[in-house]
Amino acid sequence: MGDGTHVQKDPASCLRQQELVAETQRHLIRLAELAKQEAEAIATRDETLILALDQDIENTLGLKERSLGALHEHRNQHNC
Repeated sequence: MGDGTHVQKDPASCLRQQELVAETQRHLIRLAELAKQEAEAIATRDETLILALDQDIENTLGLKERSLGALHEHRNQHNC
């Protein structure tokens, strides 16, 4: 387009979008793994592990939120 914006004709061919989707999916999968581990730690009353896993969950959730936000922003800017 002449106004300097980029409009993606085929969203499936947008490499950056694919990277952001994969990154977000990795964080979601990791969250599921951590949640399962924390549930097991709660069942066994392993307080040290619970605290460590809870911190990992919070950090991973932040990473997921940032990657999902970047994906939304990219899609809005490029019509992917």
